[in-house]
Amino acid sequence: MESLREIRRRINSVRRTQKITEAMHRISSAKLHKAQTALGYILPYEERLHYMLLTFIHEERYLYEHGFPHGMSALRQTPYALARPVNQVSIIFMASDTGLCGAYNANIEKKCLEALGEYANLPRENITLYPVGIKMLEVAQKTGCKVDDRYVGLMAHPNAKTCERLSRRLEIGYMRGMVDKAELIYYHFKNMSVQILQRDIFLPFQSELVKSTNPAFGCEIRGKQGPIIPQEYPLAELDPEYYEGFIIEPSRQELIDALLPRVLSFQLYMAVLDANASEHAARTIAMKAASENAQDLVRDLTLLYNKSRQQAITAEILDILSGSVR
Repeated sequence: MESLREIRRRINSVRRTQKITEAMHRISSAKLHKAQTALGYILPYEERLHYMLLTFIHEERYLYEHGFPHGMSALRQTPYALARPVNQVSIIFMASDTGLCGAYNANIEKKCLEALGEYANLPRENITLYPVGIKMLEVAQKTGCKVDDRYVGLMAHPNAKTCERLSRRLEIGYMRGMVDKAELIYYHFKNMSVQILQRDIFLPFQSELVKSTNPAFGCEIRGKQGPIIPQEYPLAELDPEYYEGFIIEPSRQELIDALLPRVLSFQLYMAVLDANASEHAARTIAMKAASENAQDLVRDLTLLYNKSRQQAITAEILDILSGSVR
């Protein structure tokens, strides 16, 4: 059995570790609250932006099927939605700058390697990785693919302008044929206990994918102060003969050309905010579990210490009694 001194040393060591994990738990909780607040402010705007785009796409399909009114012509196909054979791939994957967040980084790494496995037929130099987070930079450098590390610090400081630059870079590459497909790998923050690992296609743009993943489609959009205003029409699920009928200036084509890049930029920004909130949630849960485990370990070690101490006292009493008998 361990000596009393060794048990006391272990108890003190675990208590010091517990203080660290409890402090990290409180810090992560505060950062999580800040990240959730940022999500809450930006989500209604991003959802309404997506909804507007889907409405225009639906309207265009409806007019195409039923005939365009006099003076209105069909929109030209946006270059961002033109699918083509995949020879050049870009993958953006987001994780944390530090560890101690459970399996968060390990799952992102596994998903990234799984995605690379699907492009095993392509030369590694045809795949460009955009790691967000220092942990993912270390992973990307081991894959043999081209690595663009200019956006590594985006996870620590989520910024809409930086996301817009990255989105614009991918869009220009897609139009010039330097990118045939772009993907996002990140954690979607659902709530404190649930974070969903996502792998979404960023380019080419897929309206049906946006519709299926956009919680605003067919629902009332609410912000911090209540429903978004104005809402001229009830946001029911669009039937084949329904669209909102926005009054557009200067033209439908110019509006779509300006709206789609903004939607893509905000899709990327929302992914960064999601990943950031998921990281803090994962670290909060991990540090809480570590603190509880430390508390259980201290209790077990204290019980062991008391038993050992009692045995030592009993042994001394027996020695005294045996000596007095002699």
